Amino acid sequence: MNGIIKTNDTPMIIGIDFDNTIIDYNNLFYEAGLSLGVLPDNAVCTKKIIREYLIRKGREHDWIKIQGLVYGKCIRTAKVMEGFSSFSDHCYRMGWKIFIISHKTRDSIVGEKFNLHTSALNWLEKNMIFGTDSRGAVVGVFFEATQSEKIFRINQLGCDIMIDDLAEVLLHPDLSRDIIKILYDPHAKNPSNRKYFTACRWDQICGIIEGQYG
Repeated sequence: MNGIIKTNDTPMIIGIDFDNTIIDYNNLFYEAGLSLGVLPDNAVCTKKIIREYLIRKGREHDWIKIQGLVYGKCIRTAKVMEGFSSFSDHCYRMGWKIFIISHKTRDSIVGEKFNLHTSALNWLEKNMIFGTDSRGAVVGVFFEATQSEKIFRINQLGCDIMIDDLAEVLLHPDLSRDIIKILYDPHAKNPSNRKYFTACRWDQICGIIEGQYG
């Protein structure tokens, strides 16, 4: 992977995913499943295991209900991923621009109805990441209905760097090969790949970017 060179006239443009990258849902999927009565009280609480558990039992409908509740009503209690605020502040000082680019449907599909885009924007404003009282370097937010539209948006914005928690996004065949790709993998569960960098903390991501800057 080659380093990239930027000047004051051409600021770094960084694309960052939203769910499980900037926002930390922690135990919210488990708590939502309990409140809906679709999980046993001794279930393992990670999102991935809950999803696999319900789909394996042919209960994908319940998984969709949990997602709608977490991304809608429960999102207000979610935390900012540890280290992200410091990363955003550093980007601001460096003059780097951040765009949040997420694959997120607008409306919850089943169960109680929520506008998931509005819920996410409210969370971003509450946590001063984007909006009237925002701090740091986030200059735009894009929620795309499909993964293909997300890839198109990343390319369209001219991102120099893309940070995502899903390897499938970084390995998408339509994603520009000129983009430096960073997999945010806080639990170190993904195999290494020469097509992207891997980091488990936001300070590591900052180091990768600075290492590639020149």
